[in-house]
Amino acid sequence: MLEAPQNQPNSDELLSEVREGVLILKINRLNRYNAWTSDVRDQLAGHLTAAGGDPGIRAAILTGAGDKAFCSGQDLWELQAFKDGSEIGSWLGRLTRCYDAVRQFPKPFIAAVNGVAAGSGFQVTQFCDFVVTHAGVTMGQTEINSGLPSIFGTWLMWERVGRRAIELSLQGRLMNAEEARSLGFVHEIVPQEGVLSAALRAAERLSKQPQVAYSLSKRANTLLDEDRYRKAIAMAMEAYEQAFNVGAPQKEIERFFECRRYRKKLAEG
Repeated sequence: MLEAPQNQPNSDELLSEVREGVLILKINRLNRYNAWTSDVRDQLAGHLTAAGGDPGIRAAILTGAGDKAFCSGQDLWELQAFKDGSEIGSWLGRLTRCYDAVRQFPKPFIAAVNGVAAGSGFQVTQFCDFVVTHAGVTMGQTEINSGLPSIFGTWLMWERVGRRAIELSLQGRLMNAEEARSLGFVHEIVPQEGVLSAALRAAERLSKQPQVAYSLSKRANTLLDEDRYRKAIAMAMEAYEQAFNVGAPQKEIERFFECRRYRKKLAEG
């Protein structure tokens, strides 16, 4: 039997259901390759905060709608409206609150990566306890391609792969699933049609661990890198403000949309 979590109704852009005590959250923005906005991240944070205190929820899974994208990162339409860096503090504050909710979720949290995971869509998987994907998936820190400073995402990768993170972020390239697994970003690769099932199995397995010990261990591990986490966010905010104040990201974002309009025009003949 499927049901929505109490006090957290479904929205059109973030779908939720509960399967046998496992909360499944699905980013549902197919026309944007599941790129997320501040509103979607606010909803995700709300669901996780509620589920963290709900004894009926044993674990949570994040995935994307369709088969093209898990989450392609920040929706650039939202950033396009920024005239300068004055709005960065509020925007990044909301992003940080979402990341806080993910990091502080006391129960098993699994990423069912069913398509491309880029930028902040890739970042959120690195806060998860277990990451499942299939061989056709690509993932990586691509923000620099859109004129956005790659600060926080580089730090996240650095925590796992050291100086290799600089190369990955400055190239702005996507890794295939095998490379991502070899570097520790992915835990399991399964056939495409089995990604969600594998994530549910992982949720079941991890939720059978002694949960007091599990929760306390997660909390301690979060606190161990809390200072570095906050410092990376502060550095990212400063860099974003500088970039938007000189108009560099706005130009790249407009170029991105111009290319998209051109491709659409060619496709329409």
